[in-house]
Amino acid sequence: MHSLRLRPRSTWWLTLPLAVVTAVCCRHGWGEESAGPLAPLSEPDADQVQYLEEAITHEDPAQEAYIQALVDEAVAARLAGIPRPQYIPATDLAPPKGLLFLKTNPRKGEFPFGMALGGYMQLRWFEFARSATEWTDSTGETLPITNINTFNINRFLLSFHGHVLDERLLYNFALFGTTNAGIRSGVVPIGMMGWKFSDAATLGGGMTIVPGSREWQQTSQWTLGIDRSMANTFFRPGFSPGVQAIGNLAEGTVHYVAGAWNAIDGGTTGVLRRGTSMAWAGNTWWEPWGPFGLGLSDMEHHDDAVVRLGTSGVYARTNLQPVVGNNPEDTILRLSDGTRLSKEGALGAGSTLEQCVYQLATIDAAWKWRGWGAAFEYYFRLLDDFQGVGTFDRSSIFDQGGLAYLSWCFVPRTYEAYARSSVVTGPYGTGQEYGGGLNWYLKRSRQARLTLEALHMNNNPAQNLLYPYRAGYSGTAIQTQLMVIF
Repeated sequence: MHSLRLRPRSTWWLTLPLAVVTAVCCRHGWGEESAGPLAPLSEPDADQVQYLEEAITHEDPAQEAYIQALVDEAVAARLAGIPRPQYIPATDLAPPKGLLFLKTNPRKGEFPFGMALGGYMQLRWFEFARSATEWTDSTGETLPITNINTFNINRFLLSFHGHVLDERLLYNFALFGTTNAGIRSGVVPIGMMGWKFSDAATLGGGMTIVPGSREWQQTSQWTLGIDRSMANTFFRPGFSPGVQAIGNLAEGTVHYVAGAWNAIDGGTTGVLRRGTSMAWAGNTWWEPWGPFGLGLSDMEHHDDAVVRLGTSGVYARTNLQPVVGNNPEDTILRLSDGTRLSKEGALGAGSTLEQCVYQLATIDAAWKWRGWGAAFEYYFRLLDDFQGVGTFDRSSIFDQGGLAYLSWCFVPRTYEAYARSSVVTGPYGTGQEYGGGLNWYLKRSRQARLTLEALHMNNNPAQNLLYPYRAGYSGTAIQTQLMVIF
């Protein structure tokens, strides 16, 4: 006789207790002194047997097949009572809900709870070829312009979202980071918790975007090109702790988000701010011809045209600190030539600005139809009520600028070409960018996208390591990025 280790065909990883074997043997009289058609089973040593298969020794193929059927039946019965994770992908109108670990049914008396896992990752190669070797800021300091060539995990985000205690008590917690600042850079917690009264209103709080522009409100997963524009990077606020209301009205055609945050930037500037003033922000948009969908691209090829019209505004008394926080999306206020507003001498010899009032307003519009997409946003920023040391050359600063995109998905859901440009202008100078690229939507889905892009910049005033923008730089950026969203 020999011992056969049977493996269940579909669930080889699941083990069953020895009690199942005992029940099967007792039911069929196996192991008794019998001259029946099946050969007797050997008596296993309970201290040595770990798997059901180790307890079975026989020679008869008919016995093997019958035992295999019983094993499969027992495994199936055991699996039927175990909740299995379910993946819910993106649709043409909604982002993916991710891997749904568990969602209980309170109507059956179960504790209300749900949790899903989602996130994304950007793998990027970035090369910058300078067209000048140096630039001079408003203080008169001359700074070098360097070439850049790097590979990075530009962004990674892992989120857990769902509800607890009540289906209306929602949470969304995420860990966000980048390798752009080095492998020892911190991972930043962001997210919020809120109560959903209805589709018209969800009230919550947490560490979130201060919604100061349309392109900023649109998350980085759904950008048309490699990343957001130079103009948006220059004008927008950042992340901060705060409270907000979110919802939609007029049968889902009007959407809004509005609230109060600690500051326009929750880094060092927000933590060390003076006084108790908050940043107040609101963002609203109208989709009169139906849901606009994700991002600016019409990779889905809308048969009927859709449009989106919006506006936003921010008001905040802002402290100016030389160092921002650990969130890689943090930005600091700059003049239109790229000079830090807090730098000594930025607004006049011997002066240092410590505090000002920041006011930002934007208008935007976008359109999609049969693979074509077009969008623009315009920014108006006023800085005034300056406080600090020394005499300032100006009592206020008004900057303005805009962005524009044009795209054509010439193979539906697969290949897309686009052009983009943005500009920033103010009393200290004008900066601009223009370029374009190609998107390849892998497997005809927004959840995996390869992008090739080239951008030329003149006197760029924006600065952020996540983007190709370095203050004062002129030159050409060539980027390749693989984006995976789950």
